[in-house]
Amino acid sequence: MPNRAAGPTLDAPLNLSRTALVITDPQNDFLREDGVAYGPLAANLQELGTVANIDALLEAAKGASVTVAISPHFYFEHDGAWLHPGVLQRQLGQLGAFRRTSVIDSRGFEGSGADFLERYKRYIHDGKTIVTSPHKVYGPESNDLILQLRSRDIDTVILAGMAANLCTDSHLRALVEGGFKAYLVRDAVAAPGPEAYRAALVNYGLIANGVWTTQEAIAAMR
Repeated sequence: MPNRAAGPTLDAPLNLSRTALVITDPQNDFLREDGVAYGPLAANLQELGTVANIDALLEAAKGASVTVAISPHFYFEHDGAWLHPGVLQRQLGQLGAFRRTSVIDSRGFEGSGADFLERYKRYIHDGKTIVTSPHKVYGPESNDLILQLRSRDIDTVILAGMAANLCTDSHLRALVEGGFKAYLVRDAVAAPGPEAYRAALVNYGLIANGVWTTQEAIAAMR
């Protein structure tokens, strides 16, 4: 069994009209220094240059007219009534991570931990980016990501975002199970510690169609 991510692979040039860049959870609670979930991720974020790498991916995708989709993590007040949350959901709830009042009430969202990192907003708020409904646990089974991609005849995904061993990993699995080709960008993610990051890389190398650096992903989009 391999103990590290596989090198980049690409059977043929990407059909950019059928390719999407998908970013999971590019939100303040993960990526901003005062975010409630930032601390455990800080070392890996800094080592990989994750924040800048996600920015570079977004810029490249927009420049190449590649579809961009954001799959965010929001917890509304009614989600506090869950009777059997998992350990991490319970911890995130106690921290108030990704918290919003409701889907129909945006008061307090701007600049909050649930909001998108400021430097990404010029890409996300351009009127073209897909922002899906929130995923509630880890994967996209609880949101409309796959519907949005299928409805645009997307069959290939370049995947990055947070957190490497949780939501990004789960999105990768669901996309591959759904018949998409999926390429994971290994330095545009981050995990809570080196062991979690290594575990994510092992899974990526076994599941994804290819595991790329940011620069390799940008080159593929050209």
